[in-house]
Amino acid sequence: MGSGLGFGAYGGTGGSSRRERLLFSATNKRLKNAIDQMYRPGALVGDGGLADAIRYEKVTGESVGGRSHFLKGKQRLRNLENILAKEILNAQDAVIVKSLIDDLRQALEEE
Repeated sequence: MGSGLGFGAYGGTGGSSRRERLLFSATNKRLKNAIDQMYRPGALVGDGGLADAIRYEKVTGESVGGRSHFLKGKQRLRNLENILAKEILNAQDAVIVKSLIDDLRQALEEE
């Protein structure tokens, strides 16, 4: 059930959240920390992640949780790029970090 705004619906979809699935799948400590910072428990916009918060703010002009997420998105993108460049990642972690980077880049660049 989508919101029609180009990102997930309000609220969860039942079962485990994307946050929980990513945290369960990742093994690298720095990557797990980044996921924890990007996906807040109980978030109600989209999939609960930073990229969907940015998309929501762009579409509606309203902040999520009373603050803008654009600066945090740019900072977290740099953090993920550093993890990819400097950390020793297994194949699964590399796929996860690349996916998170792509998602954030798209959210920050969408007009």
